[in-house]
Amino acid sequence: MTENAKQLHNSNDEVMWRMRALKHTARSLAAKAKELERMAKADANIPAMDKASLEQVLRRIDNVMEWRFVDVLGEVQLDADILTQSIDFETLRTLRQCVIQAIVDNKQAESEAEKEQYRRQIQEG
Repeated sequence: MTENAKQLHNSNDEVMWRMRALKHTARSLAAKAKELERMAKADANIPAMDKASLEQVLRRIDNVMEWRFVDVLGEVQLDADILTQSIDFETLRTLRQCVIQAIVDNKQAESEAEKEQYRRQIQEG
């Protein structure tokens, strides 16, 4: 910074600027903390994946799938308005849990298959 620029801004201006910057940072960090707290509470309230809730999610998915259409390029598209009306946050959370469970099941099946293949190699070799 040049001497002229330093003279244009006195120490009070710099202090005021730093206070505004710190207040802004504090507000944004408080908002982020509040958002993370809400997400943590929502994760604690994950719906049970019992048969009734899964059937309800499946019905909602089927409802959305009925509102598909073919666009000009011949691709099947879903109506976004119907999608947003039909699937709420809890449904998306349940879908997420189902996908996670499917991934875990696939990994377990793969590891079991690898173990079985290893056992066969040992028995044959």
